Amino acid sequence: MDEVQVVAKSEKGLVRKVNEDRFIATENLIAVADGMGGHLAGEVAAQIAIDVINDLSYSDKMLNILNQAFQKANQLIFENGKNNKEQEGMGTTLTTIVVDSNKAYLAHVGDSRGYLIRNSEVTQLTEDHSYVNQLVAMGTISLEEAEKHPQRNILLRVLGIDKEVEVDQNVIDLFKGDRLLVASDGLFTDVPRNDIEEILKSGLGLTELADKLIDVALAKGGRDNITVVIGEV
Repeated sequence: MDEVQVVAKSEKGLVRKVNEDRFIATENLIAVADGMGGHLAGEVAAQIAIDVINDLSYSDKMLNILNQAFQKANQLIFENGKNNKEQEGMGTTLTTIVVDSNKAYLAHVGDSRGYLIRNSEVTQLTEDHSYVNQLVAMGTISLEEAEKHPQRNILLRVLGIDKEVEVDQNVIDLFKGDRLLVASDGLFTDVPRNDIEEILKSGLGLTELADKLIDVALAKGGRDNITVVIGEV
């Protein structure tokens, strides 16, 4: 299989003063980290995570390597927060996809998301590690209610808050023409799930698709940083 064509776009949005999102967009590696914490600590946490992922070594045990990288990033962020008062409590989401031959290796913590778009069908590959998603899983609220819930920004799992972190992982078989999207939650904060899926199924070119997703998020209020990384195999 040929290398993946990749396009990325990131905007700070219309409310936030700085962009605390960080991303990787290469032919074999796409990742998004959405940092959180005061005094610019969020962008420090996100950058630490991205730096660790950038140093990945590739092997036939990719899931093990990804887990080790996530644990290393988690420890570095945790130690930085513990030893620097201005960075205390900082953390970051991290969603990473490594493409090797005809497989995608996914690792995920937080509420950034990964999607697979195949033959106009959209599949969410990740689960939000959020309070409202837990309520949805319990049947307490619906997906539609979760999108507007006042506590939808509360995360239950991120890098850097505890000494160890549980990492969701998956392996996806890829076929020619498949598209992969990794995006920060700024895309989903104001844009309904159905609207996003319709845009992803629209057949737009990669650059036009990235622009459209960002533009729609901005038009809906742009309350958070917005980052999208899209790859096509």
